[in-house]
Amino acid sequence: MGTGAKIAIGCGVALLVGIIAFMALVGFGAYWFKGKVNEVAAEQQRISEFEAKAAANSFTEPADGVIAEDRLMKFLEIRKQVFDVYEKHKVEIEAMSHKKQGEADFGDVRKTFAFTNEIRLAQAKAQAGVGMNPAEYQFLVTQVYKTAWASEVAKSTGGKTASEATTDAAEKAADEMEKAAEQGQEGLPAEAREAMRERAKELRTQAKEAGEQMRVMDVPPQNLELFKRHESEIRKYAMTGLEWLAL
Repeated sequence: MGTGAKIAIGCGVALLVGIIAFMALVGFGAYWFKGKVNEVAAEQQRISEFEAKAAANSFTEPADGVIAEDRLMKFLEIRKQVFDVYEKHKVEIEAMSHKKQGEADFGDVRKTFAFTNEIRLAQAKAQAGVGMNPAEYQFLVTQVYKTAWASEVAKSTGGKTASEATTDAAEKAADEMEKAAEQGQEGLPAEAREAMRERAKELRTQAKEAGEQMRVMDVPPQNLELFKRHESEIRKYAMTGLEWLAL
């Protein structure tokens, strides 16, 4: 057999080995991808089953927005179970929440999808376990965070509600404007004083309007008392970043 023929055969064998290796790699990749797809589908199925079980529990949002203490305790029980999963991914969640739109790459999206589903599964399982409708859970999330904010407002304003604090601040601004107009400064024209009085009237009108608008942030006093009793646990399981994931 000539040298040329040997080289040709050698090249053919190498090409065949390369093709076999490539096909094996493709086959393994397809097998791995299929496994991942099945894994995600199974996880989604479990989430759906737990969500359906949780949704079977009835819930009617209270018209007065008052949180029942026994339901708050159920809520905290759910948060505790989610917290265990959250802690594993806390660094990633906080990092993603600080990234600007468009900065995330494919790796970020893949990781976010993975840990989001893990958290969703823990949350759905916990809701089903304690018997809480997802609508009730979202109601409690909203009310608890509103109450936490209202509590800080009350601490810094001597016990005022958000609407009261807003109205008072604007009223004080109007008082200062009127005081300045009445006392005036040497040489201040009468027209300027009158303009200040008119501005003070506008501020009083705006104060009432702002107060009315802020009523949506007021919470029942019962919720504030409840928050005080369980504040340490509520703050412990706040889990910054979950709001970014809509959880």
